[in-house]
Amino acid sequence: MILTLTPNPAIDITYRIAAVTLGESHRVEHVTERAGGKGINTAAVLTSMGVDALALAPVGDATQPFFAADLDGRGIRHHLVRAPRPTRRSVALVDDAHEATLFNEAGAPMPDAVWHEVIGQVERLGGAGGVLTVSGSLPAQSPTDLVARVTRAAHEAGVRVVLDVSGPALSNSLAFAPELVKPNRSEAIATLTALNRADPAASAAEPLTETSATGLARLLVEAGARAAVVSDGAAGLALAAGSVSLRAWLPKALQGNPTGAGDALTAALAASLDDLPPDRLPDDREAWAEVLRRGVAWSAAAVLQPVAGPIDPGDVARLLPTVEIEETLS
Repeated sequence: MILTLTPNPAIDITYRIAAVTLGESHRVEHVTERAGGKGINTAAVLTSMGVDALALAPVGDATQPFFAADLDGRGIRHHLVRAPRPTRRSVALVDDAHEATLFNEAGAPMPDAVWHEVIGQVERLGGAGGVLTVSGSLPAQSPTDLVARVTRAAHEAGVRVVLDVSGPALSNSLAFAPELVKPNRSEAIATLTALNRADPAASAAEPLTETSATGLARLLVEAGARAAVVSDGAAGLALAAGSVSLRAWLPKALQGNPTGAGDALTAALAASLDDLPPDRLPDDREAWAEVLRRGVAWSAAAVLQPVAGPIDPGDVARLLPTVEIEETLS
């Protein structure tokens, strides 16, 4: 089973409009409103692909009925921790050119009691041998070691961890050896830069901005992650794990709504780990290649959806054979 934690859930509002013009009024052609946040979207992807998943999130008292009804309606199993602060909103403007413009509220600060309950639920709900994903931002004023504490608690419960976080949340967690981390290129550079600043002895052979995505993934592994996948836009995904270094991509870019692609990638990575026996990771090049192939196909399938969350298994089946993979130098 895969437990998806969303520390900073949101009411996701998607506006479909013809075009965005600064300083002008816009007629909204279609509005979608649903329970969201990156971990919620990850659970939605897993559910749509028939993978057993449970979404965990702290949700404001006033918003709990809406979240529960929406998740129930979409068939997404969930456990909502009661929070005494309002749940933030996230607005996506998607135009006819399929460009997405996002407006994300920060999220209100949460009392320590909420995080204590969240960590307790990770320990209770994770299930030995399962997988935990932690996705997205943290509310304002959250403890900088929160994700590190969650990672440690999950490991103590026998749960493998996939992190889709950035900033101090990621850099502070690497010492606890998460099984897999998946920043994008800019997030990886920011994390490694922060680590180098904290360690005067650390140095890079070349500026991080000029380092390949595979090289960035390798540096994240050297910093503590057991495996790292770095997403690099149209160039695809780069992976480093043990002696394996790979790159995977889709030969033809897809047009659509990209807002859920990263969450679909997290779902694919978690599903690949969940297919393995407890305490295991893929152990050779071919096994990791299959992980990347699934990741590219699931994230590409998400681009074809009008809103973040579900993907179509038919799209995945069509895309999987088209993914290209090559071995790379770190």
